[in-house]
Amino acid sequence: MENTFGGFLRQKRREMNLTQKELAKLLFVSESTVSKWEKDVAHPDITLLPKLSEMLGVSEHELITASVDTESREEKVQAKKWRTLSTSWEIFFYISYVLALVPCFICNLAINKTLSWFWIVFCALLLSFTFTNLPKLVKKYKLILMPLSNFAALCLLLGVCAVYTEGNWFWIAVLPVLFALIAIFTPIYISKYGKSPKIKKYNDFISLCVDFIALNLLLFVIDIYTVVNGYAIQHWYPTMALPITSYVYVCLNLILGVRLLKINHAFKTGFILLLVNFFIYIVPSFIKVNDPAWQKELDDLNIFKADLSLWQAETALENNVHCIVFLTVLILAVAFLIGGLIVYLKRKNRNGD
Repeated sequence: MENTFGGFLRQKRREMNLTQKELAKLLFVSESTVSKWEKDVAHPDITLLPKLSEMLGVSEHELITASVDTESREEKVQAKKWRTLSTSWEIFFYISYVLALVPCFICNLAINKTLSWFWIVFCALLLSFTFTNLPKLVKKYKLILMPLSNFAALCLLLGVCAVYTEGNWFWIAVLPVLFALIAIFTPIYISKYGKSPKIKKYNDFISLCVDFIALNLLLFVIDIYTVVNGYAIQHWYPTMALPITSYVYVCLNLILGVRLLKINHAFKTGFILLLVNFFIYIVPSFIKVNDPAWQKELDDLNIFKADLSLWQAETALENNVHCIVFLTVLILAVAFLIGGLIVYLKRKNRNGD
């Protein structure tokens, strides 16, 4: 194939079994005009390119560059195959849902003379629909609408199941899922839709605060549920769950706050390791509670009760292991702090020079 416009035009015209006269007639130009194009004496008006490329079965880009864009054509073929496959799967799911619903509808009416468990099947298939077919129907705001639709369908399914079983566990089942969605999507939404740069800058702090509130709401509801249904003698949320979550929340905020310090990364790593050691081992060693089981757990973390010369007793073993972990983390923290100091001094001397 000649690498010229005229040569490319002539080859494609012959492939389409067209004479110069026939092509000229279709384009409403003279035969001599087509002849000049093929001899590269002249070129067609730009307004004729769309119709000319359509007649020759090539794209405008291929016609202008006088070459077949095989890569682009392959991409179009693959895209067409994917669209066909996607549409086939979509139709398959639609048919499957109908084939599943109709027999269940008939059987439920025939056996129970009413629609009862059919609604559970319907809601389960609706939940499945939100994962299989709905994503293709939603064109905009998928990141927001898809998780909400999944959650709404799941809530509907759990609600129908709760009514069918005459249970009062609906909120206990729904809230953990809601907490998981909040924990996963809050930082994503803030990062994507946050208008203010400051909001994006403090994304982790805001997300952690939202997670803290959602988690405490979940624990509060579980506390009420366990007491009302006799699974717990007294309310444990205000005396146990709230102090623990608050303590962890403060610890994580302080650790996250280290990244805001204007120091090098080695310093930051050293400070974080020191904070981890402090909150996991130092503070719990001085906490006293009334619950014997919880007090035993705290005593096992008490590094001040470690005796590295005694490894036989189970209690000593726990304390010794935690003490070794504490010392290892402490050594790493000191090493990073020294490394950070060296980096700081080098930069200071370099800036001074």
